[in-house]
Amino acid sequence: MYKLYGNIKISLASCLASVSIILLLACSNTNALPQSAIASPVIVKSPDGNVRLVVDTKNGTLTYSVIFNKSTVIQPSAMVMVVNGKKLGSNVLLGKVQRYLVNETYTITGVHSIASNNCNAAKINIVSAQSPFMLEAKVFNNGVAFRYIINNNGEAVVNKDSTEFNLEPGTVVWSQPNIKYYEGKYTRNKIEDFKAGQLAGPPATLELRNNAGYAAITEGGLVDFAGMSLKATGTNGFIANLTGVVKKTGNIESAWRIIEVGKDLNTLVNCDIITNVSPAPDAQLFPGGNLTNWVKPGRSVWSWLATKRAITLDNMKHFTDLAAELGFEYNLVDEGWGDWKDGTRDRWDMMKELVDYSAKKGVKIWVWKAYPDRNGIAGINTLEKRQAFFKKCEDIGVIGLKVDFFDSESQEIVDFYQAALKDAAKAHLMMDFHGANKPTGENRTWPNELTREAIRGLENQSPWAPGNTTLPFTRYLAGPADFTPVHFGNRIGEVSWAQHIASMIVFTSPLMCLGADPQSILDNPCKLIIQSIPPTWDETIVLPQSKIGELVLYARRKGTTWFIAGMNGLGEVKKIDLNLSFLKKGSYTVSTINDDPNKQANAVLLNQKQREHQSINIVMNAFGGYVAKIESIK
Repeated sequence: MYKLYGNIKISLASCLASVSIILLLACSNTNALPQSAIASPVIVKSPDGNVRLVVDTKNGTLTYSVIFNKSTVIQPSAMVMVVNGKKLGSNVLLGKVQRYLVNETYTITGVHSIASNNCNAAKINIVSAQSPFMLEAKVFNNGVAFRYIINNNGEAVVNKDSTEFNLEPGTVVWSQPNIKYYEGKYTRNKIEDFKAGQLAGPPATLELRNNAGYAAITEGGLVDFAGMSLKATGTNGFIANLTGVVKKTGNIESAWRIIEVGKDLNTLVNCDIITNVSPAPDAQLFPGGNLTNWVKPGRSVWSWLATKRAITLDNMKHFTDLAAELGFEYNLVDEGWGDWKDGTRDRWDMMKELVDYSAKKGVKIWVWKAYPDRNGIAGINTLEKRQAFFKKCEDIGVIGLKVDFFDSESQEIVDFYQAALKDAAKAHLMMDFHGANKPTGENRTWPNELTREAIRGLENQSPWAPGNTTLPFTRYLAGPADFTPVHFGNRIGEVSWAQHIASMIVFTSPLMCLGADPQSILDNPCKLIIQSIPPTWDETIVLPQSKIGELVLYARRKGTTWFIAGMNGLGEVKKIDLNLSFLKKGSYTVSTINDDPNKQANAVLLNQKQREHQSINIVMNAFGGYVAKIESIK
């Protein structure tokens, strides 16, 4: 049974469900909504009209849904935040709406060099008898983002984020369960197969029903807040899961909850929503943004997985020699240098010797450091220890830090990232976080964060093919990752040389730290192409043959040079007729690394001339790969 209030039908049962709503509506005394309330729902559409965010109420609870074309991506789902024990989002109505537009581009480092920030947005006042707040929403052509903005005086505790993500039955979810340092294996499951309480560390990638496209759930703009993972509800959905409580003074702004969506994998990989909702860099610290002159993406040698891996001064000089011979910019010195001592010289004197030696070879030094105290060596988990360590590094000429063992995305750790990146920027230090949570757009706000781990990388054991063909469409949607790709030794696993080299192209990491012994690269017949692969890209195209967990096929451009990278995730030979329509008209030289059909630990190198309208025939071994370098003939 319904009564009519103004132009809105309101269920009497809904009114009776909440005393607060009864008071708010004054159901028994008026035939109109409160002056501050409006008719629901509020719909925000993408600029192209294909994505819709529908904000509504159901039985007094704030809800949202996401529609892509004619398909439902997110069914009506609760939007509730618990602050000081109060459920914000319950017993509410929609209030006034302020709409606005965003249309800009900015430079970024990673998947492409120019990011697009084009959306329709709205600030929706949420009317409540107890705790009014604001919902800010942005809708892009490739997804939606929303956050909670809560007026608050004095101290407050965010006890819980109870935002739901209810999915259509039959939706396929690719997810991994590690929510501490994000190194779980991604698996494929239908949403109805998730048990209540099962965890997922975002991004969780969705294959929509009826081949309607793809989506991914994650967060962005994570500042002074706890990180969000996902917990299965057991009823075809997830609920947000904060890592501990959040303590705030003054107004509260949550991180942005993001649902990326698109017709194909290329749309997801090129989605900029995470960095769009993250603050722009401080112009004083980064006068050129991500192009500030001391922020320099590059390739690094690394001894940790090499044959001669000892972290000694002499061996690190040897690795610098190898980096120089390869033309690589960096040598990363991992855990162990903190114990260096030679007579009266301490580790800093010896590291200064390495820095000076390397500088003469045109190589710069990154050093490893633990966040907590470890093995009797002080960490950098306090302001005093952090700033003292950064000052030492700056003084002796170290240019980058690999900081390890966070193992959490609590508010304390998130705050550390922000503070450390700021202090590092003042000291002109670049950063790489390991044992860390997913990225949430820090690479825009802090261009000195070149990469972070939060991935099951080459330090683990094979098989590699399942992860290699899944990670580009799952974890890498969140941002760069330090997988430490490429190996020609005992970690080659079941995949071919060509697949190892292709992973260097596909796995985005502006600090491209290779797992391979640098001598094995110098000895490899594929050396010249490996040396030519850049750490950042101007353009990325995920080719349509790609399929999560089965096949990755990328075309990536740096300047006028294109690279093709293929990785076969299946135990059968893969043949592809690749159209080169993305090339401009003209003639090209194509240098390729092909699988040896008789041996994974080998490759066949070919060179040929090609026109842009011609196709390339690719044959990949079971668990094989393919690499092509395409250069214009002038």
